[in-house]
Amino acid sequence: MEDLNPTDLKQVEGNKEFQIFKRPSMNVAYVGLTATRGPLKNKLVRQALNYAVDKKAIIDAFYAGQAEPAKNPMPPSIPGYNDAIQDYPFDLNKAKELLAKAGYPNGFEIELWAMPVPRPYMPDGQKIAEAIQANFAKIGVKAKIVTYEWATYLDKLAKGEADAFLLGWTGDNGDADNFLYALLDKDSIGSNNYTYFSNDELHKILVEAQTVSDENKRNELYKKAQEIIKEEAPWIPLVHSTPLLAGKANIQGFNPHPTGSDKFTKVEFK
Repeated sequence: MEDLNPTDLKQVEGNKEFQIFKRPSMNVAYVGLTATRGPLKNKLVRQALNYAVDKKAIIDAFYAGQAEPAKNPMPPSIPGYNDAIQDYPFDLNKAKELLAKAGYPNGFEIELWAMPVPRPYMPDGQKIAEAIQANFAKIGVKAKIVTYEWATYLDKLAKGEADAFLLGWTGDNGDADNFLYALLDKDSIGSNNYTYFSNDELHKILVEAQTVSDENKRNELYKKAQEIIKEEAPWIPLVHSTPLLAGKANIQGFNPHPTGSDKFTKVEFK
């Protein structure tokens, strides 16, 4: 069974007929902040919302600890990950200060779109949206939770119709380009860049990185790209989850693959 809800982990672990498999994390869950809409056009507002979210509380409540807080748009297992970046700490006072500086001392109203389906990186979109809604309320940002059927949800996101929205990504190939260029470059607007974030300096770096064969140079470019993304704050990166699978206790030789492309050639029942 794939996509075991983390809240069911203890129940499966307590049954000797079953076992847990953990897929190595190669994903990210995030709140997208559509950079073309209302107050979210302002970088200071996007930064303020980053300060307003309590990631640890979300992990404790909805991931049963099977996740780590995300500070970058790609997980630490990917070459080029910038570990020197400091995450936005949970700081409501700093968030309020930035909102006031941006011209919204009393906050504002937005829609927050909640994923209608569970995913390995987002076990319960509705409940996580409610937690973020409560965080935003503490700085005067009133978020109305909206959801749609999954295909409609993605279609509307691709058209840039959401203010803030929950989404995530599981890597296809373990390369930084598959996260940063695919999700945040201006070339990807209308496909997987649902925030409509466009930054020319970032674009230049990501396109150059696609042509560089020297791995060290490439990694330096991706580290620089993550600095720009942190500053511009088109996302609130939430977590990198460890997706859980459950199976019969007599299965052996099954090693879940980070991308979800599992091979069963060496799996047997003992």
